[in-house]
Amino acid sequence: MLPVRFVLAVQDSRYIEPLLNYVNGSSYSSSMQVTAFTQQDAFLQYMESREPPALVVGDATMLMAWFQLGDPAVPWLLLNDGAEIPASCPPGGSHTAKYQPLPKLLEAISARCHGNSTLSGGSNGISGGTGLQTGTAAVIGVVSPLSGCGKSTLAMNMAKQFAVLGLRVFYLNLESVNSSVLFPSGCDGMEGSFSRLLYDIKAAQEDGSDNVLQVMPYRLRHQGLKCDTFEPSLHVKEIMEMTRSDTELLLRSLGSTGQYDVIVVDTDGASGVREERLQAVLEHAGALIWVLLDDPISMFKSGTRIDQLLQSGESFSGGLMKRSRFVVNRYTGQLVNRPPRQDIRIDCMLPYIPSWKQLHQQELLLMSPIYQREVLKLCRQLLGGGDFGLSGENRGELYA
Repeated sequence: MLPVRFVLAVQDSRYIEPLLNYVNGSSYSSSMQVTAFTQQDAFLQYMESREPPALVVGDATMLMAWFQLGDPAVPWLLLNDGAEIPASCPPGGSHTAKYQPLPKLLEAISARCHGNSTLSGGSNGISGGTGLQTGTAAVIGVVSPLSGCGKSTLAMNMAKQFAVLGLRVFYLNLESVNSSVLFPSGCDGMEGSFSRLLYDIKAAQEDGSDNVLQVMPYRLRHQGLKCDTFEPSLHVKEIMEMTRSDTELLLRSLGSTGQYDVIVVDTDGASGVREERLQAVLEHAGALIWVLLDDPISMFKSGTRIDQLLQSGESFSGGLMKRSRFVVNRYTGQLVNRPPRQDIRIDCMLPYIPSWKQLHQQELLLMSPIYQREVLKLCRQLLGGGDFGLSGENRGELYA
């Protein structure tokens, strides 16, 4: 499993080296990955070009230079040397004494990295499902009535960023035509495994033993997404035949393994397809991420779809709108079209990436620092600002 990654930015290398040595020789070596900087330019370049860490720890000089780039999307911890804390520090951080015994310092860093999360509740958090017992896993559905709006790109990047934050993530693609097949997992020998899983789902319901299934033998590790998933299936007819009860059993079985904190569900955006898979996600997801585009057609279709759902007579557990978050994709700096309903508030703007217009390497969709930064902000909104920590192999790095 992945360690918690944090950045240490202190100008004095004599301060950094003992701390790295202590981390590597202590129990923290299995739960923390440290990237350290002593040069301001290298630190700022790293923060702008790499995947955001779970926490930035630094002295006042380094942090203030970073703050000047804009409001940070990453929590920070100021190493206070006794001077007055600058009043211009943005929200989202705290401070601790710079000079203190290393065990206490690492305790403070660890506590900040492993802050209390509201993943399972709270006004700003997401619950682990509504009406469907899924163990401890929170189900997040990424939905849209539009095709080609960037829904799958968002879903995959969300799965990746939740994993970067240290959560145990499963990416579940329920599209009729699975677009994640364009992103090879790097895991061989699982061809046809999802078809076998669908057979098990049908068989379990026919013989009445449909409480939970053993789904772990069918999972694989996706190297690009940094999370678990199923091998994509190209048998469209099999996917189209999935019923609502099939989908509920699959979600329940994944959540009941106890192996995941978050299940990100990528739903079908095409119109006219069987909606039973989508209905299961709409009913049972703790959070629904609606992907909008800033154009009249997108806003109209999204508003009409939501109106239709609310007027369908189906009682959505937890309230459909209460669990919904709205994201504008391909945002160019100004929102021209108003949201289609008065009770819709835009929660996130995902930037337009011009280089994606003509794309020859699809893996670049998972590697844009600007896009990932905004997706990370969205993930933190859903978590209520909390982080999760996992154990794993530690790597200490010092950048001069």
